[in-house]
Amino acid sequence: MGSPPKTLQEIAEDIARDVGNKVKYVALRPADPEFPDVPLVNLTTLENRQFCVAITTCGLCIIGHTHDSLEGLVHVTRDQPRDQTDQDQSRGHVKLSQQVSIASAVFEEVNVQYYETIYSLLDAVSPMYRAAFCSELSDKLLVLQQSQNNN
Repeated sequence: MGSPPKTLQEIAEDIARDVGNKVKYVALRPADPEFPDVPLVNLTTLENRQFCVAITTCGLCIIGHTHDSLEGLVHVTRDQPRDQTDQDQSRGHVKLSQQVSIASAVFEEVNVQYYETIYSLLDAVSPMYRAAFCSELSDKLLVLQQSQNNN
């Protein structure tokens, strides 16, 4: 049997660990007392842009444009979108990508954009992240090719 799904807090911890070498700064911040179930991550991109990111069941969402900025938190902690998601959940598991699409459409009036992964969020806000990711991937492929040529 597979392992149980990760909690939002575990996802936040994974994010801090996974992208640490592709951003200037990343750290979990204490949860807001009004929204204790929403893990928050502060990060600074390689371009020195600061963000506060909420990790929700709908995906990741930028809630502020400085560390510890919570101005957008109220928009991402409203009740979950109730249309298609509820119908699909009654039939089983709903894919996160579907939840992200639904949530982004429902909350479009307040300009809330959800991302399925931290990588898609960083890709959208940090051209230097994209370049670092491509460079790292290229280096790994080169090492793989060299190891195959040696065999």
